Amino acid sequence: MGCKSSKKKSKKGQGLRISKPPEIKEKENLYEIKVVLLGDQAVGKSSMAHRFCFNKFEDKYKITIGGAYLQQEAKLKNGDVLKLHIWDTGGQEKFRSLASLYYKDALAAILVYDVSNPQSLQSLNYWIQELKENVDNNKFIISIAGNKCDLPPEARKISYQQGKDFAKENDIDIFIETSSKSGVGIKELFSYLAQKVYDMQKNN
Repeated sequence: MGCKSSKKKSKKGQGLRISKPPEIKEKENLYEIKVVLLGDQAVGKSSMAHRFCFNKFEDKYKITIGGAYLQQEAKLKNGDVLKLHIWDTGGQEKFRSLASLYYKDALAAILVYDVSNPQSLQSLNYWIQELKENVDNNKFIISIAGNKCDLPPEARKISYQQGKDFAKENDIDIFIETSSKSGVGIKELFSYLAQKVYDMQKNN
């Protein structure tokens, strides 16, 4: 099955910051938001961030110690620019206590699982509960990414429908299957999330 996406309208909130650096055209505004990536070890969080920011993929797996920071800009439909401050968190259980340092002041989270690893999907229940207890859900957008959807059918253990149903059961607004290796769904995920956060802020 190929990679797909499912999206719903997001909730309203606040928190955009605005600046005007020299490289941005005078008629455009630059907005900044913080996005955090959460999920188990080896689901591909770092690869997703690198694919979006640098359009590159590395086969060699590297463990993220604590957290890593990247940034990239996304141009919105109206010509404004949204700078994403992306925090990639370590997936090992010993780093979970540090996660609050990264999702603090964030406006969005991408919860990532591996379509070949059912346990990685179930682990998202922990992060959903963690966010519900520690962020203002009226000012925060959660999305789910089913990563590694480029794997052959025999390697897949979680269907697109199962991932979509999981998101729906947890009232998650955005669900997309992605592949850091091929790039499928990555730009769509970050761009759609950026637009949703922007719309949520401007409509508040």
